[in-house]
Amino acid sequence: MNPKFLYHGSQYLFEKLIPQQSNDTTEDGSKLGIYACEYFNSVIPFAFPIRWYPDPLLCDDKSLWYGPSPTGKGYFSISSEGKELDDKTLFKTIIEHGSINPNGFGYVYKVSSEHFEKIDSWQWITYKEIQPIEVIKIMVADYWHIISFSNESLKINKSLYPSDTLYINFQPSTDEN
Repeated sequence: MNPKFLYHGSQYLFEKLIPQQSNDTTEDGSKLGIYACEYFNSVIPFAFPIRWYPDPLLCDDKSLWYGPSPTGKGYFSISSEGKELDDKTLFKTIIEHGSINPNGFGYVYKVSSEHFEKIDSWQWITYKEIQPIEVIKIMVADYWHIISFSNESLKINKSLYPSDTLYINFQPSTDEN
């Protein structure tokens, strides 16, 4: 049985949601559609305003640019850290190649599940335009504790958003760089 509502995350504010091409490593996660989840917390990472670098909108100092990722695109990964997904589970968001403004924001859209079909254990998809029931603005600062960075992304983020206290508890998520 479908839940009454689903949630969709985006860094952009829209009046209406229109199917977009998704880029994922799985066939089900790479369709032209609108993806949603049963739980608000599950879509938080998709609402984060993650910027890919080099990004001349943020930084015109080319000495800080580290070049494109191995795939030529920025990317992030998510992990429930082995926890069962429910309305309290927050995905850990690992920014592998990109940066995020700690004072930035994104949007979570509450939508009717009417035209959605379940495609895996946690994702739903529709191929139709939909009108959100509600749009909730989220602040990155409220979720800073679930964000981590690769070595390269942490270095970039520190250079774009310097702070004496913001990165105190941050350890890079990988030892690649």
